Amino acid sequence: MCRLHHDVFFYRKNKFAVQEIPYGAVGDEVCQEYNTYYKIQGSCDSYVECNAYKATYKTCPDGLYFMRDVQWPTYPCAYPSDAQCEYNDQPQRAVSSAECKTQYGFFASPLATRSDCGKYRMCVEGKAFEMECAMGLAFNPETGRCDWPDLVPSCSAEEFLGFKCPPATYDEFGKAYVVNFSIQGSCHYFFSCMEGVARLLVCDRGFAFDASVNRCVDATKVQCQEG
Repeated sequence: MCRLHHDVFFYRKNKFAVQEIPYGAVGDEVCQEYNTYYKIQGSCDSYVECNAYKATYKTCPDGLYFMRDVQWPTYPCAYPSDAQCEYNDQPQRAVSSAECKTQYGFFASPLATRSDCGKYRMCVEGKAFEMECAMGLAFNPETGRCDWPDLVPSCSAEEFLGFKCPPATYDEFGKAYVVNFSIQGSCHYFFSCMEGVARLLVCDRGFAFDASVNRCVDATKVQCQEG
């Protein structure tokens, strides 16, 4: 870390320079570049935007964080699943509503159960919209993302998927075999098992699941009807 005048600090992350300035230092003199962003030290969601060397203090909408590796003029605020809040930083005071903890965010849905784990809430300006993860994925409240159901503590993967893998088998080196299983009535979806863990997968575009070889092949070579 090297210190420049006006207490501007530079950190390196993923080849981009992440710049920080102390809270309150929002004069035009903080702008070391013509167009850029500076993170406010100690804050998850406050930043300074420099436009033509003119500094403007800004704060992300409630529930969104400043992205440390953002490049101007990309919008610098994102959901916590995509923008980190460091351990010594603090977000703004939350403005909750009857449906949402913050004005923006992804949260567990009251409609979700251990056997129906794909439902979640997306909050926009304090209003909740019921959403659902892609088929075979469960919402993980800890990360605010859709995830494999076996990685979500609040989800019963076996009940959610309606499938249980057989006991795992291993090769001579102790590596578990990956075994695929067809789904009745589906030409493209299938279950893949490894070490007893089931995951619902789908063949790539132009491919279909061939139960005779238990893998995806050229769709024109598969006799299959969705039902």
